[in-house]
Amino acid sequence: MPPLKLPIAGAEADETMRPWRSLGERAHRPEPARELGEQPPLEASRRSVLQMLGASAAFASLAGCLKPPGEKILPYTKQPPEVTPGIPSHYATSSTIDGRATGLLITSNEGRPTKIDGSPEHPSARGGAGVLEQAALLSLYDPQRSKVFKYKTQPRSLHDFLSAMVVNGRLLQEKQGEGLRFLMEPSSSPLIASMRGRILERYPKAKFVTWSAIPLQRIHDGSLLAFGAPYETRVDLSKAFVVCSLDADLLSAMPGTIAQMRQWADKRDPNNPMGRLYAVESNLTVTGMNADHRLRMKPSQVERFGLALLGRLGARVPGLAQYAGLAAKFPLEPAQARFANALAKDLVRAGKGALVAAGPRQPPVLHAAAHAINLALNSECVAVAKPALHDTDAGPRALHALTEEIRTGAVDTLVITAWNPVYGAPFDLNFGKALSQVKTSVYRSLYEDETSARAGWMLPALHPLESWGDARAHDGTVSFVQPLISPLYGGVTDVEILAAFLGEGDRSTYVQLREYWQKKTPAQFEMTWEKWLADGFIEGTATATETPAVRHDAILAEANKAVFADAGYEINIVPDYKVLDGRFANNAWLQELPDPVTKTTWENHARISPAFAAKLKVENGDLVDLGLRGPPVQGPVVIEPGHADDCVTVTLGYGRSGPGEELAKGLGFDTSTLRHSDAPWMSGGLTILPTGNNSQIAQTQEHHSMEGRTIAVSTTLAALPAMNEALAEERGAQLNFHQPVPNPGHRWGMSIDLSRCTGCNACMVACQSENNISVTGKDGVIRSREMHWIRVDRYFTGSENDPGVVFQPLMCVHCESAPCEYVCPVNATVHSDEGLNEMVYNRCVGTRYCSNNCPYKVRRFNFFNYTGSFSETEKMVFNPDVTVRARGVMEKCTYCVQRIERMRITTRVQERAMRDGDVVTACQQACPSNAIVFGDLNDESSKVSKLLKEERRYDLLHQLGTRPRTGYLARVMNPNPELG
Repeated sequence: MPPLKLPIAGAEADETMRPWRSLGERAHRPEPARELGEQPPLEASRRSVLQMLGASAAFASLAGCLKPPGEKILPYTKQPPEVTPGIPSHYATSSTIDGRATGLLITSNEGRPTKIDGSPEHPSARGGAGVLEQAALLSLYDPQRSKVFKYKTQPRSLHDFLSAMVVNGRLLQEKQGEGLRFLMEPSSSPLIASMRGRILERYPKAKFVTWSAIPLQRIHDGSLLAFGAPYETRVDLSKAFVVCSLDADLLSAMPGTIAQMRQWADKRDPNNPMGRLYAVESNLTVTGMNADHRLRMKPSQVERFGLALLGRLGARVPGLAQYAGLAAKFPLEPAQARFANALAKDLVRAGKGALVAAGPRQPPVLHAAAHAINLALNSECVAVAKPALHDTDAGPRALHALTEEIRTGAVDTLVITAWNPVYGAPFDLNFGKALSQVKTSVYRSLYEDETSARAGWMLPALHPLESWGDARAHDGTVSFVQPLISPLYGGVTDVEILAAFLGEGDRSTYVQLREYWQKKTPAQFEMTWEKWLADGFIEGTATATETPAVRHDAILAEANKAVFADAGYEINIVPDYKVLDGRFANNAWLQELPDPVTKTTWENHARISPAFAAKLKVENGDLVDLGLRGPPVQGPVVIEPGHADDCVTVTLGYGRSGPGEELAKGLGFDTSTLRHSDAPWMSGGLTILPTGNNSQIAQTQEHHSMEGRTIAVSTTLAALPAMNEALAEERGAQLNFHQPVPNPGHRWGMSIDLSRCTGCNACMVACQSENNISVTGKDGVIRSREMHWIRVDRYFTGSENDPGVVFQPLMCVHCESAPCEYVCPVNATVHSDEGLNEMVYNRCVGTRYCSNNCPYKVRRFNFFNYTGSFSETEKMVFNPDVTVRARGVMEKCTYCVQRIERMRITTRVQERAMRDGDVVTACQQACPSNAIVFGDLNDESSKVSKLLKEERRYDLLHQLGTRPRTGYLARVMNPNPELG
């Protein structure tokens, strides 16, 4: 049976819109490829692979240094009432990144956290979870964490530190705190705010400085310009119909975006009025890949476009009339002007359903312009509120002022709880050298890193799953951080460090936290406290939104000052989707997770456009020198379709050189010399020089060929009826090699809606954590040996300069006529009575016939015993419900059969039948956009049954007659007819 011929974007019949994964595949018709990709020239020994595993396979010599918690090796003399052996418990807590809380639900097995998910009730998560929050579990058990209190590299104790701070505190108190500085991460913790106030009462001349390498300062400055006071922005995409993203990555599954991802996914259902997304950006982002229309331009030109858009809206919206002249002041190229004209009309038509969002790296005037547009359109999609963060000025400006104070000798004691400022600070500050000049410096960190090498006191930090604390969520809701396990290595929280300067070093964080909130709620506190901890947050504490007046004259005056000139080649620096600013660089799950755009792993790259690559005469993997007002850095090129010309995008977080974090060393290149305090994120004047050398890139999606077949189906809202007709014809012509075995009980199946999927990779980390999936290291990925049971394929359509993108999560689809089963010589892969394609590990002898015969290439083979050198502490990360596979065994997605069996036991005990929604797979639970639905196909009322009866449903590689149990709903886009 021939492949499906669809009259839609992405169909094989339209050669110009044929899906392609890489530029090489687009240029040439695919040829049959090796199952495991091209053979790399490198030979990897078992030892070299294991050495790359870091946190997932530590050095065997380190195992003797680790001591698992005592309660893990001693039997209960009296069983705790809340623990039932073999039955997991669930606890609510929160994680905080840059001061904002995300609600989490932790699965714990006998006091051992084994899975992190989003809290269904928490307003910041609504059940979804990003990759950073989920992968934090692996960091908890990382044997490379800092374990010992040190003073000038010599081991000390917590008692030694507290004693030293008592003496130092007396001297500081005599000087009223003169010379005392605290360099902290952004925080919204009510407890820490209270302690800061108490410290300033005790040391009136002390100062608190806030620092984060993640851009926050320009958001603060933009609200100051627009309203005359600092405000924070809250986005509600559930009410949006036209969204314009000006370098604002709204759909990237990063902290603060989880809830809005689900909101926007609901607007992409073609059965309801669909929303429309415009993206203006330099590099291809997750949001840009999901946009109906995307405009690429150099980083310096995004501000120009935003001001020109403001001018066009000035001619259409009465409240913006004074900005009409900006359209002529900032002329655009013809294609850009056409885009801006259509966008302006669409925003006006949407009215209350319109939203313009500026990215945090963009200049303050662009943020102010976005505020002016949203308020003039009476947008219901965005609101402003007083910031919950203690300090909103958390950028290079504040750190520059502190560095100058250090150089003048004004700082005597510096306490650092911010993440690694020596590494993250802009190059021109040379903060590391300044830190070395401070008489008494204290640094708290989860790892020994670049800052710990310069500080006097090095204090191990507790992991968030070992800590008590509080913080506010992105809407201001008070959330609680509570420990799920006793500290594995010891350490302190930032609260305990502040307490040391108040003479309360002997009072734990829990005591401080409980006493603080008891004063807030003295009546019936015990009952209230228990409820708060059970929920993980205090309901009804979101901060109120406000409607301040916009200072249009100030915005217009600032806009008129803007001058745009050709700055030559430009650098574009962005946080990394996997390691953020580097704080997650020692996490092997994240290092091996493919970048959602480039599908690269284990390092960062110099990302450029195809046209720029042709100008430089470089190809993928070629090494180039990048220079900007400092020593050059060298990195490999990745050619990215859709990237703006004449600029280079690099990500933070790599090129680490601290004394700890062995896994992160030698991966990628450090971008600090490209960052300066006056231009920390984008700048002109970049020099780029090819070196003539090349390196191999560990990229996951170039392993297999589509062989010209339609894989990921995408269409437009206008073409949807024609596509539905073609899909109906396909379903009627389904091949049947044999009659499937009936499943009278349950018949499990899955639906994946490509319209909802954003390609964020949250499902991949969830699957890895749930199913004890190993990492293989960079060499393993180069050899196509990555072990992920689920992958999120990314396909381009159209031109290489302005491509469309469609995602497709793919795991074992549990074929009813499974090609893997009839070639297995030992009957290791079989069908269950409920239709699951199962693997019997004890039978598998590693012939790999099943992998060769699988058309979906979703089976994984353990070439090495990847878990053979795990320490006892690292083994604690394993889910006890899932077998840890050995070398020579084939493995794949099981539809989370362990969850099915656990729910079967539960319902038998409860003497009831399973209901729809009882069984939730790990990928389904984590998905922020609800793209994955699992259930019983024999239940006609189940959600999965209804979804798989939709007209958009299609089966992947239907022409092979495999009858997969996983069905896909084709992606539907909603382009503006004026833009084609």
